[in-house]
Amino acid sequence: MKNIGIDLGSRYVKMVKADGENLEFMRYDTVSFYRQYIKRDKESTYIDVEKLGIDKDYKITATGYGRNLMSFANAEIISEIKAHFRGALRQTGDDSFVLIDIGGQDSKVILGKDGYIEDFIMNDKCAASTGRFAENACNVLGITIDELSQMDKDPSNLSSTCAVFCESELIGLMASGVELESIASGVNKSIAKRLMPLIKSFQADKIYASGGVASNKSLIYYISELIGKNVVPLENPQYNGALGCLPL
Repeated sequence: MKNIGIDLGSRYVKMVKADGENLEFMRYDTVSFYRQYIKRDKESTYIDVEKLGIDKDYKITATGYGRNLMSFANAEIISEIKAHFRGALRQTGDDSFVLIDIGGQDSKVILGKDGYIEDFIMNDKCAASTGRFAENACNVLGITIDELSQMDKDPSNLSSTCAVFCESELIGLMASGVELESIASGVNKSIAKRLMPLIKSFQADKIYASGGVASNKSLIYYISELIGKNVVPLENPQYNGALGCLPL
């Protein structure tokens, strides 16, 4: 059966096209995706499969940040929690684990046991534990996300708990002569610390990470250090939600 899984994220729309066992991964800027590939008539809103170059015989299932904004007449909509859990089931082959998902606008932790979602907790009120904070920090420091992910030495202690006020703190540290790598390491550790109240809500032997931010090696290092357990990023962390939209 032919299927399309779409994760409508706050920064990027991730899509996985499945024809049997063959998977094709695609990513679009969210704003551009809504401008180019969403069409509307008087009654409904559609994902424009023709513009996307997708055959109409594909079944489309969507999830993510964007699903809260609208429904699509030609797509089944499922919750982010369900999609990310199913994506982790598909990618790991395990049925009991904790999944840490760090998105652009929110973060969530899901507890799975015996193939079912037992519990979950979300943080969608503060950007200090999300990808948006990491991007803002990189803009202030003048480095790339890839460079940030390599910095895990001598972390500066960032005292602010707010992503907005933290930017001023970063500028202050630079002005006082603190080494760039130390400040960037402090950003990674700060994000990890902000995630701790969510992560410590659940216990499991296996802990996985998803979301684009899970590719940040230094952040994963600090999360593992703080909880005292090895956190393993999924093979395709940014596409986990889209993979979870595909049938198991």
